[in-house]
Amino acid sequence: MSPDATLSWSPSVTDLMQQLPERRSIDVNGLPISYRDKGTGQPILFLHGLLGSADSWVLQMHGLSAKARVIAWDAPGYGQSADMEPDLEMFAEQLRGFINALALPSLTLVGHSMGGTLAARIAADPVPLLDRLVISCSHAGYGEPADTPPSEKLVERIHILKQQGAEAYGRSRATHMVAHPVDPFALELAAYVAAGTRADGLYSATRMLQFADLRPFYKQIRLPTWILFGGADPVVRPDLSAELKSLTPQATHITLPNVGHAPYLEDAEGYEAVLAPILETSLPSR
Repeated sequence: MSPDATLSWSPSVTDLMQQLPERRSIDVNGLPISYRDKGTGQPILFLHGLLGSADSWVLQMHGLSAKARVIAWDAPGYGQSADMEPDLEMFAEQLRGFINALALPSLTLVGHSMGGTLAARIAADPVPLLDRLVISCSHAGYGEPADTPPSEKLVERIHILKQQGAEAYGRSRATHMVAHPVDPFALELAAYVAAGTRADGLYSATRMLQFADLRPFYKQIRLPTWILFGGADPVVRPDLSAELKSLTPQATHITLPNVGHAPYLEDAEGYEAVLAPILETSLPSR
C-alpha cells in the first residue's frame, strides 16, 4: 500500500517513488508477502522498521541495483502483506519462508530496527538461510510479559493514524525519527513512507517487539555480522545500543555520524558506502 497520491507530497518525492519497480506478491505459508525487486547478481534483502515498508529502501533500489539484486519485503501487516499475530517466531517463520520461496543464494540480509530483530532471530538458526548479516539501528527487544498492555506511545500513534489520517501520521513520525537539522527531501521521503502504514500492521508489529527478547539468540550467531548505529538516533535509546554492543562482541560495530533512525534516507550515500564492502567480503567455508 502506498500513500494516497492525492496527499500534498512534492513532485520530486512522488516522481522518485513512482520509479520503484512494481510490488510483487508471493505465497508464504498460505499468506501473501509483497516485496519489490530490482537488479541482478548477488542478492541483498532489506527488512524495514515499524515506520517503513519496502518503500523505505527507494534510494538503495536506485543506488545498489546496478551491482546487486536489491530486494525489499513488506513485513506482515505492511504493504500488501497479510496481517499476523504479534509473535516473533511467527514473523521469523514468514521471513524464512520468503527467503526459501525466492531461493536466494549467498544472501546478505540487512535488517533495520524491527527488521534487525527478525534478521538476528533467523541468523541464529543452526543452519541459517543467509551468509552475511547487517543489523541497523536495532535492539534486543523489550522482553515484556505477554499480558503487558499496549504502551501509551502505541495507543497515541494508532489514534493519530486513524483520527488525523495518513499524512499527519507520516509527517509526525518522520520528524521524530531523524536527526536535526535534516535535508527536507529526506524528511519528506521518510514521511511519505510512514504514511503508508496500516494501523493493524503497526499494532501487531509493535506488540511483537514489546514481547520479543533476542538476548538468548545473539550468542548463537556465527555469521559475519555488522551492526550499524545512528550517531544521533532519537528512537533507539543509548542504553539499548550499549546493550546490543555488549551482546555482540563477535560483530563489527559501526557508528554512522550525524544521522538518526533513518540513515538509509538521511545519508544514503554514506549508508551504501558502508554496505558496499560488506557485499564483497569473502565468506568462510560453510
